[in-house]
Amino acid sequence: MIRSVLRWGGNILTVLLVIFITFSIFAMFHAKKNPNNVPSIMGYKPLTVLTGSMQPILDPGDMIVIREKDPNDVKAGDIITYRIDQDTLVTHRVVAVIDEAGGLSFRTKGDANNTEDQDLVPKERLVGALAFNIPKGGAIADFAKTGKGFILFVLVPIFLLIALELKTIWTELSKGKKDSSQPKDPMGV
Repeated sequence: MIRSVLRWGGNILTVLLVIFITFSIFAMFHAKKNPNNVPSIMGYKPLTVLTGSMQPILDPGDMIVIREKDPNDVKAGDIITYRIDQDTLVTHRVVAVIDEAGGLSFRTKGDANNTEDQDLVPKERLVGALAFNIPKGGAIADFAKTGKGFILFVLVPIFLLIALELKTIWTELSKGKKDSSQPKDPMGV
């Protein structure tokens, strides 16, 4: 019983790990094809935190997953990711929502920074809002993109999963052969 639960738990963890790594690899290839567009899967976008401006909430090396959000639904206190230029994204907290004749914009500040960001963020630069973060997930995803990481996080779990399934099949086939090779008592005794 315990062995079966552990095997199922291991299989579930392996599948989740393969999905996580596949998601990261998909994001990497998509980002290389179109560097101006953050890859999205069902509205969720994975990013890696590079600086400590949002510590202690977000540390460098954490993976954040942002979700697309209507700019009209952003409120003070939300953590948003926005584009400051073609190649640079920033994730900071909204300290004020400004709705003027020129349009909607946001005043932001990194939690670890002493001052608010100098420029307002127009709603057109909003990429999304923080859905959740995975501590050190970005570092793991970056390692998984290397040759050694791909082998460790993708190929090894896949081979282990296949080996476990082949062992299970072999065991079941062996049981079947033993059952069929035993002579049956014609008297049914």
